[in-house]
Amino acid sequence: MEAGPQLSTPRCSPPSHPPAVEDDFKFILCERCQQASPNLKLLTCLHTLCLGCLSENKPIGQCPVCRTPIPQASGIPDMDNLLFTNLQARLSIYKKIVDSGGASCSRCRGEAAAVWCPECEEFLCAKCFEDHQWFFKKRNHEARKVEDLRAESPHQFLEDTRKSCNLFCANPGHTGQDHISSIYCTKCEKVLCCSCALLDSQHAPFCDIRSETQRRQQELSTIAQELEQKRSHFQATQAVLRNEAARLEETQRKMRELIQQRVEQLVQLLRREEEELLGLVEAQQERGRRELARELQHVEGTLQRMEAAERLVEKMSLYATEQEVMDMQPFIRDSLQELQRLAAQGRGHRDGSSRPGASGDLANNSEAVPTVELTLENDLQPEPVQRNGQSISPTFTTTSLKKRQMSPSPPVTVCSKQTLHSMERGSQFSPKLLKLECDNMPVPSDPSSNQWDGRSGPSTSMLRKICNSIRATSCPTDDAEDIIVCSSEDSEEDTAASSKPKEIKKSSSPTWSESGTSPPHSPGHTSPWDDRLELSTLVFLSLKLDQKTQSIMEVAAANGDHTFQALIQTPESVLSLLSQGVPVEVGMQHLLWYLSPLPRPILIVYNFWAPELPALFKALGATGRKVDFCHVVGGYVDMLSLIKEKLPQAPSYRLKGLLRRHLRQQLQEGSALATAKALQQLWEALELPAHADAGMTLTHCNLESYTILWPLVQEKLLPRRMAKVLALRNLILWEVEAV
Repeated sequence: MEAGPQLSTPRCSPPSHPPAVEDDFKFILCERCQQASPNLKLLTCLHTLCLGCLSENKPIGQCPVCRTPIPQASGIPDMDNLLFTNLQARLSIYKKIVDSGGASCSRCRGEAAAVWCPECEEFLCAKCFEDHQWFFKKRNHEARKVEDLRAESPHQFLEDTRKSCNLFCANPGHTGQDHISSIYCTKCEKVLCCSCALLDSQHAPFCDIRSETQRRQQELSTIAQELEQKRSHFQATQAVLRNEAARLEETQRKMRELIQQRVEQLVQLLRREEEELLGLVEAQQERGRRELARELQHVEGTLQRMEAAERLVEKMSLYATEQEVMDMQPFIRDSLQELQRLAAQGRGHRDGSSRPGASGDLANNSEAVPTVELTLENDLQPEPVQRNGQSISPTFTTTSLKKRQMSPSPPVTVCSKQTLHSMERGSQFSPKLLKLECDNMPVPSDPSSNQWDGRSGPSTSMLRKICNSIRATSCPTDDAEDIIVCSSEDSEEDTAASSKPKEIKKSSSPTWSESGTSPPHSPGHTSPWDDRLELSTLVFLSLKLDQKTQSIMEVAAANGDHTFQALIQTPESVLSLLSQGVPVEVGMQHLLWYLSPLPRPILIVYNFWAPELPALFKALGATGRKVDFCHVVGGYVDMLSLIKEKLPQAPSYRLKGLLRRHLRQQLQEGSALATAKALQQLWEALELPAHADAGMTLTHCNLESYTILWPLVQEKLLPRRMAKVLALRNLILWEVEAV
């Protein structure tokens, strides 16, 4: 029997350094809960998780660390991490050894352990160790003293206790420990014992199990080195992506600050304008109050003199003697005659234009709304308007406030004006004019001035002609206010047109811009602005937009059996081999050709406040067809608002639901022409008006205002509801981007 370890060796002192199990061996714990577990699973991403974390993992089928898919349907991988499980077991043995209480004998359970057999994985006392050595005398179990193991570090303990190659034969019948194998078959990739390797001729070639183990470790090391080289590229890509993300965040922050700064500048500008206008109104009111106070004081004094004269004459007739009458009558007569002259002058003064109400003051009556021109520039005097088309140097920003007439009296065509003194301004803005004009002011409609200027928007005269023409034909009694805030760079013709009234002229055909080709017109066709009593033509319009670029992809219209459809080329379709559609310039020109022969076409759209019409107006402006379009089209009708008035209790106002409910048909969402025809059929089914009246028609000014305000709505700088209110009041801001 081999000699075992000498038990009489003195006990070694415990190590001076604490075990580093918690710090150096955290890799054997579950990577999610950081707890030790006997059921560790190895995923295809080489992360190690315990069975409990995998069972609670959400979503199922993904690694909770790197989100790599797990091939197994149950979300539990089949591969056990045997390495980490065995390391946990061996480290638990080491903890028992280094524990202050020490380990007890695994057999008798009573004595303290003196040795530890790595083959049996048992602690043995001195007596049990002698029995162990006698029983396993032929198996070479190398037992080690507990004191020696306690003095070792965890790394040394794991290295010394690593078992040798104790693999068993892969043959199902050779499961006993007598068939320990050291041969590996490279063909079938199995471990064999000597008997199977010699007797089974199918297994060849062979190699030593240790050499196969080393080969596999070398293969893993080679792959790990290659991955380490690729890791640097991934780290560089990671750094680039993080820098890009940081740059995007910084760009977003700067854009947010810029937008807030521009909006604050716009708000401050509007507030300064508000303060100036309120100051002007207050000054005008103060002047009116002083004039009224002086006139009231004069009238009250005259009344007091009349009362005194009446009382004196009455008392003289009752009580005066003849001598008193003869002495006082000449003086009293002269005073009464002077009082008569003052009364006659006061009556004539009040009947004239010297009262505040007749001079354009804010205290005027509701039957006539005069025009007040306020100059907001130092030492700026407006030049008199010349009727022969001469130039006018100052340019103005015009604000038109339309008041509803409170009485059925004839419209006032002559409005008095009053110029106030200039006010000092601390900014560099151009001269501006605030113009409050009455509804019935005649509007110039000279076709020669209906052209767009060089800016992105129409000139002031063009807008005024279009808006006032539609107001004269469609909205004579509308009580909404029209507010037009235009650029301070209007042309001389615009200033002259806004200052002198003219008679509205009629033309036999719409005016087309020089850049376009005029379509064929019928001989008897008249302008949309000819006569208020002329019947309009309802044209149902539908557009299809690109959701990303908000550009027009298809435009279609329907008027009875006459339909129109144009496919517009997009950048993607132009690059494709089979390009469909026409350029946007050609599409807009064809749309004008379709609309121009119709008498005063009114465009029926399902939702006037949707992004389709602003996109159409932008396309018309980009192609130079906006002036022609405004001359041809008489206005717009929001079909959705009419449906809401017609069906106030409808469960839904979506076009699909309305078509299913009233027409029993489905909506073809991919075709704008099908949508236009569906709108026409729905209009007839709901028995909506056959002709557009003044109350339902929206103007080009409304659409132009909403088109300009739409970018603010998209950037969430202006609520959609507020944009609708401002558009209904014809608020047009041409200098939003320059603020």
